[in-house]
Amino acid sequence: MQDRFRRNKMKKLKLLPLMVMMLSLMVPYKLIASTHDDDNPNTFKYERCMYNTASEIVAEAIPNVVYIFMERGPEVTFDDEFGGLMPSIPRPTSGIGTGFFINDEGYIVTNAHVVKGATTLKIFYWDSPLEYGDAEIVGIDEIADIAVVKINPEGPTKFVEWGDSDKLEMGSDVIAIGHGLSMPWAVTKGIISYVDRSPDKSKPMITYNQSDTVINQGNSGGPLFDMCGKVVGVNTLLFSRTGSFSGVGFSIPSNLAKRSVDQIIEKGYTTYPAIGIQMKVVSTLEERKHLLSIGIESVVKVDKPSEGGAAELAGLKSGDILVEVGGHEIVGSLDIIKQLWYNEIGDILKVKVYRDGEFMTFDVKLQPFIFQNLEGK
Repeated sequence: MQDRFRRNKMKKLKLLPLMVMMLSLMVPYKLIASTHDDDNPNTFKYERCMYNTASEIVAEAIPNVVYIFMERGPEVTFDDEFGGLMPSIPRPTSGIGTGFFINDEGYIVTNAHVVKGATTLKIFYWDSPLEYGDAEIVGIDEIADIAVVKINPEGPTKFVEWGDSDKLEMGSDVIAIGHGLSMPWAVTKGIISYVDRSPDKSKPMITYNQSDTVINQGNSGGPLFDMCGKVVGVNTLLFSRTGSFSGVGFSIPSNLAKRSVDQIIEKGYTTYPAIGIQMKVVSTLEERKHLLSIGIESVVKVDKPSEGGAAELAGLKSGDILVEVGGHEIVGSLDIIKQLWYNEIGDILKVKVYRDGEFMTFDVKLQPFIFQNLEGK
């Protein structure tokens, strides 16, 4: 039926070129080709995703979102109530979070802080909320705050599709589904307020997308959908002085989350590569004007290479202006960080710099990134 409709429509459009022009002016959205896999009925079926309403997206997406209940084993604490240390009554702790299926084998993505240390994980489903399945932790990435847990389904599970978070812009419409304030499967809608925030200075490899989509405690680990019904973020941070939503929430970009998920499923843990430099910004107006005059938009220069690090071994020096990394033009430090997302330890990354009036290119063999001030790191 749909194929016949499309053929008839195309015939009419060929006969009415003026109508085509008028329609192109009336429709502000670009038509996006279908990503539906005909061999897999569990993926989304949107062909013209910008024509979908929020309610249509939610209807498709909500069965793939799960309610996570976790318990951590009792910890013995010590009170000094009677002038001496006495063990208190052990008390288990519990909490809730959100997750979502990412394939038909029962793998679920959530936040690391939702499941870390859990002794019990119970997964509740949209279509049978009074029933649950036990889950086990596959792996945790505390750096990106991503975790993968798994159930053993009786059959293939319906799942969401990853979107491209690099395509998000300020003002992009997004939808969150989760269990904020213990209210199951609540849907909220908002916009992307800012892309690539770096609120945690101890994790320079991690950026977040800010949105005004209402998220509260219980939304952690839940999906953030674009208007194609694809996951473009994993909700993780709430910026608030009161503990409730104040208009500022953060999500882990899907491109970074997917990187972590793929590594966890493959090997049970994640690693991050590093170039091995400390960076600083071009600080003088004169230098900035000179760089622009020769076509360099980058404002990032090497402060100093790490001793024995990848950059130093390749030949980079203090004062080098970073022009391109991995064939991609550099403007700010976040451009470099994102290139590292798509590479692994041991990869050779071409780094183009401007030094003493000349352009030079170096082959940098990426080394492991060492994170500081993190538990177990």
